[in-house]
Amino acid sequence: MAANMLAAATSTLGYLAGAKSSALSAYAIQGAGAGHAGQGERAVRVGVWKVMRAKHRTTGREVSVWVGEKRAGPAQAEVVERMKREATSLSKLRHPDLLHMIEPLEETRSELTFVTEPIVDSLNGVVQRIIGDSRNRRGEEELDEVEIQKGLLQLARALGFLHTQAKLVHLNINPDAILINTKGDWKLSGLTMTAALGGQGASAAYVYPDFDSRLPPQVQWKFDYLAPEYALDSTLSPANDLYSLGCLLYAVHLGGSPPFKTHNSMQGLRECVERELVTGRWKGGAKWAGASADLKDLLGKLVTRSPQTRISLASLASHPYFSSLAISTLNFLDPTNFASKSREEKATFLKGLLRVLPGFSEKLRRRKLLPGLLDEMKDHYLLPFLLPNVFEICKSVSTEEFAAVLPKLQPLFALRDSPQNLIALLESLPLFKEKTTSQQFKDDVMPLIYNSLECENPPVQEKALKAIPSFCEALPYDVLEQILLVKVAILFTKTRILSVKVCTLECFLAMVPILTQTVLTQKLVPLLAKIRTKEPSVMMATLNVHEAMGMKVDREAVAGLVLPQLWMMSMGPLLSVDQFNKFMSVIKSLGARVEREHIEHLRAVRKAEAQTASLGMQNTGWELGHESTEVDFETLVGRSSASTPRGVENGASTSMLDDWGNDMDWLQPKADPVPSFNALSVQPTHAPNLSRTSTTSSAKLKARPVPASRFDATAFPPDPISVASIPPPAIAPVPAPTPSTIPPSLAPMVPSPRNAVPAPVSGPNYNISLAPQPAAPSYMVSPAFGTSSGPTWPTSAPALTPTLPVSKPAPPGFSSGVLQPDVKPSWKPTASKTADWGDFDPLK
Repeated sequence: MAANMLAAATSTLGYLAGAKSSALSAYAIQGAGAGHAGQGERAVRVGVWKVMRAKHRTTGREVSVWVGEKRAGPAQAEVVERMKREATSLSKLRHPDLLHMIEPLEETRSELTFVTEPIVDSLNGVVQRIIGDSRNRRGEEELDEVEIQKGLLQLARALGFLHTQAKLVHLNINPDAILINTKGDWKLSGLTMTAALGGQGASAAYVYPDFDSRLPPQVQWKFDYLAPEYALDSTLSPANDLYSLGCLLYAVHLGGSPPFKTHNSMQGLRECVERELVTGRWKGGAKWAGASADLKDLLGKLVTRSPQTRISLASLASHPYFSSLAISTLNFLDPTNFASKSREEKATFLKGLLRVLPGFSEKLRRRKLLPGLLDEMKDHYLLPFLLPNVFEICKSVSTEEFAAVLPKLQPLFALRDSPQNLIALLESLPLFKEKTTSQQFKDDVMPLIYNSLECENPPVQEKALKAIPSFCEALPYDVLEQILLVKVAILFTKTRILSVKVCTLECFLAMVPILTQTVLTQKLVPLLAKIRTKEPSVMMATLNVHEAMGMKVDREAVAGLVLPQLWMMSMGPLLSVDQFNKFMSVIKSLGARVEREHIEHLRAVRKAEAQTASLGMQNTGWELGHESTEVDFETLVGRSSASTPRGVENGASTSMLDDWGNDMDWLQPKADPVPSFNALSVQPTHAPNLSRTSTTSSAKLKARPVPASRFDATAFPPDPISVASIPPPAIAPVPAPTPSTIPPSLAPMVPSPRNAVPAPVSGPNYNISLAPQPAAPSYMVSPAFGTSSGPTWPTSAPALTPTLPVSKPAPPGFSSGVLQPDVKPSWKPTASKTADWGDFDPLK
């Protein structure tokens, strides 16, 4: 069973989807229903129908979609039949005062739907909200007398069409059958009970009114509004609808209820009629005394027992109740009547309308008058007379309502053939600014300004220029600079009308506080320099612009651009004394500003330079003070610099050096002490070893002693490859150090020339503890082997090639003045010299 129910539901949904894919699929439902201004998006109940607002997906046309549900019940077929009858009757009848159907009736398994013109509500809904709780009242929904009068006349015209053209009697006039559209017009609907008239007014078919409790009351007879002659005498005539129209007028004015309460029965209607109407005791209830005399008279002629004593439909419009000026105005503006009038009559009417507008309620002006005026704007001849009325009504509309009016006004912004229309639009610019957002004003209203500036009519240009200063600050900066300023500047250069040129200068003056300094100096100042006229009005307007710019741009621009132009303009031959004094006052004021600011600038520059120089001296003094602090440290701590032991300048103490020596004692052989050998000293290239060498370090070079008898100068003949013959190093020689340039830490390492000759020693003259020399050692040439008188500073030289040809051997361990004890010589001693050395072998 569940599967069958699901299948049935699926089938129903599919059927509905298919139905919606027809004409109704072209419309999009707006929210939940058909709300109007101030009511939100809500559905409107009209009898058994639910009415929702919608829009056409392509054209955007607003409509109302009527939906009637098919509910299960014993008399559901009768309900559906009456609903179909109402929709079918609307589709067959066409009249401006009847509800206009757009899409015909469509039926699905669950509902009936059709589409009509957009409606706001039914008259019953409006009346019920008016008489309801005061907290639920809306001024937008209240009905004033003029609106009621206008609506009653519209219903009368609709009934006249039914009686004379369609040959039908409505028989169902009640507040639910009267609908109000977006323009405030009353539309006749509820054609469920219509009856056709026979020939010459005789009834062709009479249907006895009864009340079926199985049916909803919305689709049954309305006995409270039914004419007594039809119910009691079985008489069908057009007068039946006039009685119902009187009951409707009574309900609208006096409490929302009809004159009699019949309780939906024929017996109740008969009793009320015999008790009140036949006897003539009917006075209209307690609220009757507050009604106007014309209203009481009209009701007395409509709500009668006999149709012969009832006012006719033809004479209804001429009753004094409809003779007010407001009703005459609305009748004249009615589209069906206004179109037949001549242009002169229309112009005269529109001129007088502006005078009587205050007599209309705000809602009536917005709902009835404004739509009619907007529809007539297609005739450009009437625009000068229409626009003042339109703008007067728009003063009381909301921003949202004005947004709907603006698209109908925008096509007028491009008109140039009628200057009066542009002037009327320009005069209403404050209203546009008030009723639109900043974005709307920039996109939709500013084209009116641009078009007016480009117009060749001087009054239009002047009107547009005078309006610009009032909204300059409200415009985005890019629009002001890139569009509006350019168009005003073009007009400034082209115009030959002095009043227009002065107005352009006033626009520039309003733009100066907004524009940047760059734009002023690069665009506006050069533009003003092109003025050739000497007319005092133009000169004084230019002076005002220069004065405003002079207070905003920097002093260089004032001195170089503004003041020169002011001086030239001040010499104008047409200026009066007062005008010349005004020029001098501005020139002096701007000159004083330049003088004051430039003096402050120069003082600031001098102050900055002095601060910079002072900061440099402080930095130099700090460095000097720092050096003196380093020099006087010993004095600060109580020790003299003279007491500092030699060899401790690098920060090492004597005890540290002694410890170093004690640590190195284990490398010294136990033999006779070796005297100092300062004539030939070899220093390694490593800086750390240099700091550890003292003047007594040569005493620690201990080896086998060389006998003094063997140490003879004759044993060393001149070597053909001497030190002098060795090519100099690739690097530039370092000048000999002087005592003032020798660092204190290296002073002990420099040999003294006075100690260059070594004392005779016994044993070898090399130290076996020396490490092998690197490939490119640093070396020192003592005065004994060098050419200079003083010691040379250690330099780096490439390693000497040991394969050079040697004519005579050098002493063991020597090679061109360089001690190399760990390298075995490659030469072989001759026989004549071997005897001098004996069995000496330096490598053993």
